[in-house]
Formats: sequence, C-alpha cells, structure tokens
Amino acid sequence: MFPAAETRVVLRKLTNLQLCFAQSVACGFAGTLLAALAGAVGILPPVVQSSFSVNTVSLLAPAVGMAWVFTSLDSRFWRTVVFTGFLLQLPLAAYLAFRFKVSLSVWPIALSWFVAAGIPEIIRHRNTKAAELELDPTFFKPSAFRPNPVAVAESVRVAEELPPQRVPGTVLFCELVNHATLADSLPPEVWATYLNRLLFLYQETATAHGGRAERNDGDGFRAVFCTPFGVEEHPEAALHTALALRGRVATLSQECAVKFGHELDVRMGVSTGDLLIASFGPPEQQRPGVAGETADWARRLAGANLRYGTRILISARTGLLGGHSIERRPIDLLQRHPSPHLPEDVFEVICLQHTLDSAAQTRLRFYREGVQLFRARKWSAARLALMAARPVDQSDEAVDALLMRIQEQESLASYARQ
Repeated sequence: MFPAAETRVVLRKLTNLQLCFAQSVACGFAGTLLAALAGAVGILPPVVQSSFSVNTVSLLAPAVGMAWVFTSLDSRFWRTVVFTGFLLQLPLAAYLAFRFKVSLSVWPIALSWFVAAGIPEIIRHRNTKAAELELDPTFFKPSAFRPNPVAVAESVRVAEELPPQRVPGTVLFCELVNHATLADSLPPEVWATYLNRLLFLYQETATAHGGRAERNDGDGFRAVFCTPFGVEEHPEAALHTALALRGRVATLSQECAVKFGHELDVRMGVSTGDLLIASFGPPEQQRPGVAGETADWARRLAGANLRYGTRILISARTGLLGGHSIERRPIDLLQRHPSPHLPEDVFEVICLQHTLDSAAQTRLRFYREGVQLFRARKWSAARLALMAARPVDQSDEAVDALLMRIQEQESLASYARQ
C-alpha cells in the first residue's frame, strides 16, 4: 500500500491530467470548428473536397493532439520543437497530394493547429504573468539600496516604547521541515516563489489574529502573542492562528503537489509562559524580539511533530489557558526540562470546538480513553480503545505509535517472565 501522502499526490496528478485533457479537447474543438467553418464559407479552401462533417473529423484529432502538447508540456523548448515539427510536415503533405493528384489543402490544417496551440499558450502566459505580479519575490523584500525614513523612524519609536521586560505570552513557531528537499528538487525561481508565498502567508495570518511576527525566514517563522502587543487572550489567539495557518498551508501545499509533485510539510509548535521581550538590532533597524525557554519549547514542539505524524503540538499550559475553544488530544509526555523535572504533557490541536461530526467525536473519545489506559499500563484495554479510535479510510500515525509502544511493552513483559 502507498503511504497516504503519496496516494494524495497521485490522485492530484490524475485530477490534473483530467483537467489537461478536458482543456485540450475544448481547445482542439475550437480550432477545428474555426478552420472547418472558414473552409465551408469560402474564406479558405476545404481540407478535402467533401462534406463539412468529413473536413471537421479530419481536423479534430490533430488539433486535440496539438492542444494537449501545449497544455501538458511545461517546457517552452519542447513545445516549440513539436509545433515546428508539425508545421514542417505540411509542405511535405502538400507535395505528396500534388504528386499523386489528391485534393488536399493545408491552410485549414495550419489554422486549426495555430488556434489549438495558441489558446493554451495564451492561458499559460496570462497565468504566468498573474503569478509574477502576485508572487514577485522582490515584492516581499524591502529596498536594498536605501532605508525607508518612515520605517526607520517607526522602528526607533517602537524600540523606545518597548523597554526590555519579562511578560507572560504565547509563542507560535512554524517550521517547513522539508525545506532542504524542496530547495534541491524545485527550480530555483519556483522554490523562491513558494517560499515567499509561505512567509507572506505566515505573517498575514498571524497579524490578522493580533500576533507580532518576530522571525520570518527560510528556517522558520515565530510569532509572539502577548499583552504588550495588544493581545489579552494570547493562548487562544495563537491556537486560532495555528488552525488558520494549517488550512491555508494545506491549500498552498496542494497546489505545489499538483504542479511539481512536492508538498509543503509545515509543522507547528505553540508554547505559553514567561517571555523576555525587547528590541534587538542596530539602532536604525531595531525590531521587537523574544527570547527564553518558552520560545525554545515552541520550536522543539514543532520538530516533535515528526515523531507522531501531527501538525500542531501545544504545551500543557497553552491547552489549559486557551484550549476551551478548540478540540485537542493528548499525544505524549515529553522531557521539557532536565531531570529531576518530570516530563510535560503535550497535546495535538485537532480543530475548533463543535466542528467534528459524530463519528470523529466517537473516535476522539476512544482515543482519550486509550491514552488513559496506556498510561495506567493496561495494555489490552488500551489496545482495544485505540483500535476503535483509528480511522477506517486514513492513517493515524499517533495511534499507530501508541499501538507499537503497547506491543513493545508486552514483549518486554513477556521476556521478563521467561
């Protein structure tokens, strides 16, 4: 069986091929109809001295094929090679028709090919221009030649108004865990465009929920939610930001997977606690920043998602203070502080409250029961509850990890009895 992520990519590619085929048929039919009508009304000679339907059928297949080439091939070089090769066949066809005294006109054929190839090329050009206007990487960069006086004055004012202080707050850290693979696999301009779109999406979503983007680059994004930045209910604001980001990143990832066969694997961690807030940087470029163990724990939680197949992991305090409006489930006990401190309970954010259907609510209830039984070392009962919590039509890596740990514990107990 294919992994769930690879299966989704295959299905998306099939869907993309279906769309390409539908567009090719439409463009090919448009070129065929235009050329056949031109022959029928006398603007061009007909392809053959026969009925309108015969001329239409003789044009349709090559026109659809030409439209398919210009729809499905991304390389402009190969599109040009194929189109040139087709055109070079027309003089040969005209010569052979003359040589064997067969009625054949190449002008309707050429017209249908030009139309069938031109429509997808125009669509591709318009989409590329729209993407360049919307996603030009320089749009997301400040000027590299001279500082903006207004921005400098604003940064100085913020630095003066924000003295170093420790305040309670919440940190959201987002990490694109496969950024190295994407950078090596995608064309440079494509990777730069998608990364800039992702960074812009991070900042726009966090700002809309009252957060302050404190770090935003290829290695990660960190947003701070706290009272000095105007957010009183900072744990809840950070959790809602994480859920909004998960949905928006999924849309962008699906687009990248359909077009280039790679998903954007973003994992998030949210942590609440005391933060050191201050302005960092040279005097003319100072901006608010954050430091401390709470921020580091958010970063570690983002990376810990890979162990459990989760997308959003939050600390126990974040769930306690802001979890009243979201559905969450316990994942594991992780060592946050060195011994002798006890491990801390971490949770996965599932969705907003009251948005799960009855089947998902039942699975969540079984999962929570299974975790309680697992921590009570009641292996058989825990296995039954977790098996009931596993979805039928998709995988759940967190459930699978617990079932594997139950099997390991039972194996150890059996070995100890021998």
